Amino acid sequence: MTRQEIFSKITTIAKKIFGEKTIITEETASTDIEQWDSMNHVILISTIEKELNVSFDIMEVIGITKMGDFIDLIEKKQH
Repeated sequence: MTRQEIFSKITTIAKKIFGEKTIITEETASTDIEQWDSMNHVILISTIEKELNVSFDIMEVIGITKMGDFIDLIEKKQH
């Protein structure tokens, strides 16, 4: 998948969790979205893992601070 394809899939997932009107960019962080609490963070991670057929370990998850971090990790896992 290209970076744009990954971003598109993650955006679709995030909008299902946080609301269709949520604006998502690669720079969007948890502090930018009111609904992005700890529970929704877990839901976001598990849904991305399931939908994109990837698996993140705990150290990777700890390092995620914005949407672009998800894309970076997924790109690394494709190679």
